[in-house]
Amino acid sequence: MTSETARLQETVGNGKAIAAVSGGVDSTVAALVAKRALGERLLPVFIDTGFLRAGEPENVKARLGDPSLGLKVKLVKAGGRFLEATKGEAMAEEKRKKFRETFYQVLGEEARKDGCDFVVQGTIAPDWIETQGGIKTQHNILEQVGIDSLSKYGFRVVEPMSELYKDQVRVLGRHLDLPKDMSERQPFPGPGLLVRCIGTVSKKKLDLLKSSTMIVEEKLGPFNYDQYFAGVIENKFAKEPVYKNLDETAAGALGLPSSETRVDVFEDRVTGVKGDTRSYGRLAGIRIQEDSRETYGWLPEKLRLAQSSIVEKFVEVTRVAVLVKEKRGGPSLSVVVRAVSTRDFMTAAVAQVPWKILKDIAESILKTGDSSRVYYDITPKPPATIEFE
Repeated sequence: MTSETARLQETVGNGKAIAAVSGGVDSTVAALVAKRALGERLLPVFIDTGFLRAGEPENVKARLGDPSLGLKVKLVKAGGRFLEATKGEAMAEEKRKKFRETFYQVLGEEARKDGCDFVVQGTIAPDWIETQGGIKTQHNILEQVGIDSLSKYGFRVVEPMSELYKDQVRVLGRHLDLPKDMSERQPFPGPGLLVRCIGTVSKKKLDLLKSSTMIVEEKLGPFNYDQYFAGVIENKFAKEPVYKNLDETAAGALGLPSSETRVDVFEDRVTGVKGDTRSYGRLAGIRIQEDSRETYGWLPEKLRLAQSSIVEKFVEVTRVAVLVKEKRGGPSLSVVVRAVSTRDFMTAAVAQVPWKILKDIAESILKTGDSSRVYYDITPKPPATIEFE
């Protein structure tokens, strides 16, 4: 940390810098390191993109502004700009790129207003590794992919933690006396709920996603999984002949009669990783007959075999989920719950959430009346990425 503090002082000189903060451990630790180096010449900025959890902008501003941290955050509301920029775009990579462009345009405007020539951000190693590797574009990667932030946006980027991994950032956070609930806080993607609205984003999907996210975080919080969240996808299904044997593949792996198993392949695509490259493919949803589903419960080995069998035999499928509960005749949206355990976020295992808890989550989500199905994602990383997009 001493070397990074000195580097920040040398880089910024007598100038000022904005710290792009989100409330996550990466950006918070980066801002605290920068504050030690620059003092009052550091201006923390939080951009409300509209793709955040309910109450998050105000909560983050209050929390970071606590005297124990001393980060006086400027809140910039720009939700309308982000929604307009990403409207109608279904492809995950394009959504991320449009988000990135809007994000840095807004940051550039704020930097000019406050006379700042530098932006400090919490980029960590997996961010640029995944972006350079073509797996997915992280919104905070610029120079590593040849984007000149000075000529394009009017500021230079400073990244004090770009060589660290998540577990190392948490250690540094604890060293800086960051409260445990912040140093151990589960990650939240820079583009926020945008990349959990699978396919095109809409107010209807965002509203469902915000309410579902609150339920999932409340129910799974006590289990201390490394990351847990919800995604929303439209109930539109692919009809290609290539998928016709999916039911038999799933039934065989699960040891059930094919009459009790159905697999739906969603039209909207999700992001995965095969080898070292991005695989942009389909989500397969396994539906087990209700009577069997209730007695079957959560059998990790069987479900793991079903997931791997489907992904291996059907190359267009990058992710598999199992239906927990459905409401017939409900709205044409499904919620997909995801929970993983990981050390460095480069690989991740599916969390073995008790089936009773999954049913409780599904029942709570379905009671809102905004969705008709709730699934649980049973795909590790790889072949899936942690986020849906």
